Amino acid sequence: MMQALGALGHEIGLVTLQESPAPALDGLTLSLRRILPAAPGRTAPDKKFTLTKMQERFRSYFGVPTERIRALAEVIDEFQPDAFVAGGLDILPYFVGTRATVSVWYAADELAWHHLSLLKLRDRSSWSEHGKESIVKALYERAFSGAIDRAWVVSPVEARAMRWIAGVPQVDVVPNGVDARLYQPIQTQEIEHSAVFWGRLDFGPNVQALEWFCGSIWPAVRKAHPEARFTIIGFQPIERVRQLAGRDGIELLPDLPDLRAEVSRRAVVVLPFVSGGGIKNKLLEAAGLGKAIVCTPRTCSGLRDAKTAPLRLATSADSWTSTLGELWGDANRRRQLGTDARAWVLAHHTWTATAQDALAGLRASLRDRQRTRPASASMADASRTS
Repeated sequence: MMQALGALGHEIGLVTLQESPAPALDGLTLSLRRILPAAPGRTAPDKKFTLTKMQERFRSYFGVPTERIRALAEVIDEFQPDAFVAGGLDILPYFVGTRATVSVWYAADELAWHHLSLLKLRDRSSWSEHGKESIVKALYERAFSGAIDRAWVVSPVEARAMRWIAGVPQVDVVPNGVDARLYQPIQTQEIEHSAVFWGRLDFGPNVQALEWFCGSIWPAVRKAHPEARFTIIGFQPIERVRQLAGRDGIELLPDLPDLRAEVSRRAVVVLPFVSGGGIKNKLLEAAGLGKAIVCTPRTCSGLRDAKTAPLRLATSADSWTSTLGELWGDANRRRQLGTDARAWVLAHHTWTATAQDALAGLRASLRDRQRTRPASASMADASRTS
C-alpha cells in the first residue's frame, strides 16, 4: 500500500515501535522514518489528551505508555501529514493523540466479527473462548471509535461489522492487492498428485481449515488417490497443526523464509476455509504464482469481481475428491487455470487500485475537516501520509 501511494505521487512517513526488517522496506521511499522508543524521554508538555475510563482500561491492558502517545503526537506535528494511518490490534490507544490530522485505522478484519466467525454451534469451548473475545473486542473498538475518522477493511462484510459492532461510521473497503513482481510463475517440475496450503499456523481460521480438510476431506481423497501428498507450509505451527502431519501423505514445512519455490512444485493450491472473514492473501499470492486453486466458497469473501475468478469451488468430500482428481490428471487444464488466475488477479487486485480506493476516502475526510474548520489551510489534495 505504501509503495502504491508513493508511486501515485504521495509523500510517505513511517513510524514504528521497533526496527523493521530490511526486506519490508525494499522499494519504499520515505520522507520521514521514526522508531518510537520503548521508554520515551521527556515530551512536550502541551501534548495533552484525555482518555475516557474505558479507554484508560484498554490502554493499560495493552501496555501503551502515555509518553509514547505524546511522542507520536510530536512526530505528527513535525511531519504534518494529511492523514495518519495505523494498523494492528493494540494500536487504537494511539489515536487519542492524533486528532491534529485525519486518523485512519487500517483494520483489515473487524476484530469482534472475526471471533464470531470462529464460533461452532456444537462446541461449547468455542463459545467460551471466542464468545468472550468477541464481546471484549467490540467494547475495545467502541471505546476508541470516536478518535477515528475512518476505518479501512478488506470486504463488504467487514465494513458492515465495523459500522454495526465497532461503531465507526466512515468505513472504506480497500481489498488487498498482490505484488505481482514478487509472486509470479516459476517454471519447475510439479510433484504428481500433490496439493499445498500455507499461512500462519497459529491463526484460528487457518487451523480450523486444516483440521477440517485433513479430518473430513483428505481421507476420501487418499482413498481415491493413495499416492496423493498434501504439504502444509507456515510460521509458528501450534501442536494441533503438527499432529496433522507425518501420516497419510501429509507433510509440514514450518518457518520457510520463502515459500514460492515449494508452492510452485505442488500441482494444486487448496484453500479449505470454513471460518474467518476478509480476503485471503494466500489466494491472491497463489493466483500471482499462476497456480490452479481449489477452495471453499467462504474463501472467496471480499474478492473483486469474484464471479469471474477462475477458481474451482468444492464443499463436500466427494466434490473435493473429484475436482482434485480431475486437475491432477490434466496438466493442461491446471496450467490454463493458473494462467487465467494470474490474469484475473492482475486485473482486479493490484495495490494501485487499492490505493486509489483508499485515497477517495481520505479526500472525503479532508474535505469534511475543511468545512468544519474553514480558517485552516486547504488540504483537499492529499499529499502526505504517515
